[in-house]
Amino acid sequence: MKKNIRNFSIIAHIDHGKSTLSDRIIEICKKIKIKKKESRILDNLEVEKEKGITIKSQSVCLNYKINNIKYKLNLIDTPGHIDFTYEVFKSLYCCEGAILLIDVSKGIQSQTINNYNIAKKLKIKIIVVINKIDLLYKDIKKVKCQINNILNIKEKNILLCSSKKGIGIKNIIINIIKYIPEPKGDIKLPLQAIIIDCYFDNYLGIFCLIKIINGYINKNNLIKIIGIKEKFKIKTIHVYNPFKKEINHLNCGEVGWISFNMKKINFINPIGKTIIKYKNKTNKLSFLKKIKPQIYASIYPDKNKNYLILKNSLKKLNLNDSSLYFEPEKSNFLGNGFKCGFLGILHLEIIKERLKKEYNLNIFISLPTVIYKIITKRNNYIYIYDINTFPKKNEIKEIQEPISICNIISPQKYIGKIIELCISKRGKQKKIIYYNNNNVYILYEIPTYEIIINFNDKIKSISQGYASFEYKFKKYKKSNINLLEIKINNYKIENFSQLIHKKNIKKYSKNLIDIIKKNLYKQQFEIKIQAIYNNKIIYTYKINSLRKNVISKCYGGDITRKKKLLEKQKKGKKKLKKIGNILISKKIFLKIIKMKI
Repeated sequence: MKKNIRNFSIIAHIDHGKSTLSDRIIEICKKIKIKKKESRILDNLEVEKEKGITIKSQSVCLNYKINNIKYKLNLIDTPGHIDFTYEVFKSLYCCEGAILLIDVSKGIQSQTINNYNIAKKLKIKIIVVINKIDLLYKDIKKVKCQINNILNIKEKNILLCSSKKGIGIKNIIINIIKYIPEPKGDIKLPLQAIIIDCYFDNYLGIFCLIKIINGYINKNNLIKIIGIKEKFKIKTIHVYNPFKKEINHLNCGEVGWISFNMKKINFINPIGKTIIKYKNKTNKLSFLKKIKPQIYASIYPDKNKNYLILKNSLKKLNLNDSSLYFEPEKSNFLGNGFKCGFLGILHLEIIKERLKKEYNLNIFISLPTVIYKIITKRNNYIYIYDINTFPKKNEIKEIQEPISICNIISPQKYIGKIIELCISKRGKQKKIIYYNNNNVYILYEIPTYEIIINFNDKIKSISQGYASFEYKFKKYKKSNINLLEIKINNYKIENFSQLIHKKNIKKYSKNLIDIIKKNLYKQQFEIKIQAIYNNKIIYTYKINSLRKNVISKCYGGDITRKKKLLEKQKKGKKKLKKIGNILISKKIFLKIIKMKI
């Protein structure tokens, strides 16, 4: 019955105990004991277990009885990192309620506020829970006061628990049933289901996680995905409770996985699309717009023969992660690859790890960049994320860079060094609030490029892990930015080109050339490395040629014979410099991407 269904998510800042709470809820509902080695049961990806973070939204269907009434609880797990906000959006869109979990030792952090605002915007019921109350050094009253000040939630409405010890978990389940409303929709109306997530199985084809908004769906039904012309037959329906369990149907308000007769992935990504019965004329459902990439980087296989494997792997990842963008590109040095868009640096690293672990691919990833806005002299706007499409200098009127609004929450004792860091990253302070619980909230406008390069690591290092931040694009702003090019023997290396602010150019170009010169092999000819910024040479380094002693066998005799041999060698080296090939090792590119500005 629809009135006994509760769809909810657990939302929290990273490391606040969300996965542990999920484990405890599963234990109580299933009356099982999850062993320590099986903990984080909803983290299915290998990279999730390795890094100890949730990346993909997962779902589990549980039952719980109160007064002999059975309730069906659909828990849709969510990530906690800012780079995976779209996963949070998708999960909350399909829920009627959420548990906002807060670590008692850390209090409200940046992603806590971000997740709370998402839930408020979607108008779903929010249950606030303070976690880790078993800690020896805790101040529950202080955190309650903070929640009241920042989120305007009364202290009497805040629940307490210890996910690790299992304290207060039953009370959370009772509050979920009592306060989270039943799903909307009508089982008598024609089928309308929204696709929340997808993944590809090499043997069974495509699986989709769906929520039934109206109507119902049965095994062997013929369905259509609005926007895709083909018709599909439902092969299987299953849920996780927490292990896979096949069922015959899903009713209005329920969440589950379906598979159908499709093993090809050469079609438009279905996430967010509406499923209807075949031949039915039903309107599509509105869904949240896909988030645009914030940074771009090029991905190349270590061997050119692996290009098609990389292409198919990216297609499968895109099916599972619709925020990943990719398009083909070619490099003179690295061969065929893809220009990819990501939501942030962590998103980039996760895709890299998944390609390596799930598809056994060794890849190279270029320097990350952001999208710049170019205003031409004809007053046209061009958005650039690929340096190879950068217009000529005489065509450019103005270059604008993306500016992000950055929310930082930190204990007061670290705030001085954090402000220094923001200033060094060309940040402009907009707001600072001191709370009575020794926490400080600061709002900065910082160029997006400065944030994606090593900013998070420095924040964590300064604050010993206690500070947190989240950022989102706000506007484009005119900036003193120009193109840095690297030439080796007057030949431009496009993979080393980068748009850089004038403030960083000397340090960046010197570091870049230092890496190149240390990893280039000496040749029979001189190698000249040049850094060119705004069409001016700002840094030059020469690697002397290997030299053979051509006069070693000339004992005595006329000096003109020695001069003739040396002159012949000189001419040969000059000719070789024009036609000689310079081997640029891929390890240079790997070292450059790790370079800190």
